[in-house]
Amino acid sequence: MIDTKLIKQRLQACTSKEATFKELVNLSKQLARLSESDKTEDNKVKGCESAVWLIEHQENGVCTFQADSDAKLMRGVLMVILSLVNGYSKAELQRRDLVAELGEFNLSSYLTSSRTNGILTILKQVQAN
Repeated sequence: MIDTKLIKQRLQACTSKEATFKELVNLSKQLARLSESDKTEDNKVKGCESAVWLIEHQENGVCTFQADSDAKLMRGVLMVILSLVNGYSKAELQRRDLVAELGEFNLSSYLTSSRTNGILTILKQVQAN
């Protein structure tokens, strides 16, 4: 399981854009990559600046997501998102303010308006029925 608190502490400790980017690259190295067969159009998140794939699994009402991207920094952001959303029921995810929770991770230096739109799309897809 991904340690949300540790990721948050590491990103909150970043005092510059460069430090945030370096930490996102470090996080990206921990993301399990999807196989080429999982990188389908059905799994592709529409509206992201980079190519992003998201797969949802449910077992006993608990959601687990896998994600990947063709961009290193985005893979780091996906690690942050997965740390927030894995291990919860769909109802729990729908009740949460994932945008506000993501805001606690000090990613503002990374989030351009087009990247923000893509991340919002990912969060909506995670919360969708």
